[in-house]
Amino acid sequence: MKEQQAYPAYIGISDVTTVSHEQMRVEGFFEGQPSLMFDEPEGFDIGDPPELRGRSRGWTPVHAQLAALAGCTSITIAVVARDQKFKHQGLATKLRSLIDIRGFFFDLHLQPKFEQLNFDLTLDTRESVKRIRELAAETHRRCPQLGLFRLAGIPMVVTWYRKGSKSALFEERFSLRAGRTPEDKLIAQAAKAAAKSVKK
Repeated sequence: MKEQQAYPAYIGISDVTTVSHEQMRVEGFFEGQPSLMFDEPEGFDIGDPPELRGRSRGWTPVHAQLAALAGCTSITIAVVARDQKFKHQGLATKLRSLIDIRGFFFDLHLQPKFEQLNFDLTLDTRESVKRIRELAAETHRRCPQLGLFRLAGIPMVVTWYRKGSKSALFEERFSLRAGRTPEDKLIAQAAKAAAKSVKK
């Protein structure tokens, strides 16, 4: 990394440092803020040496990544809403990532990957669905974290809700073909395996 490098005025700079501690514990810092602790949870047998197992004392990097995505999206929505004069009283988000971890723990010739990311956004608003779609489109265009996931080709299902309703207003799919999602296929695969074990 080049220190004291000059960049164009339109380049935003974020510097984060980490320090590794015993086992799988890593502490992250950025200037002037409390540190964030990362640690993989116990429960995975990753082989020797056994002292590498985490202890669930902090966030996993994946949880931190999802929180960054939710936070960045929430901030982008606030900026876009201001620009579009879109009225809302709040936003809640829920994220779930489905990651094939075999290549990290068990089958070392596979590449670990996100199978699917589900991102639910619930707006407290009386604005029309058309206006919410306009807000969503501009948020997807502007949000750096959403852009990162989309450019990486990670399959995403983004679902928009209105507060107080369990029915989705609309759903957006990124890096997904029509038909069954990877999540659908994983659920079917688990059901088939469960049925097979019952027969035994």
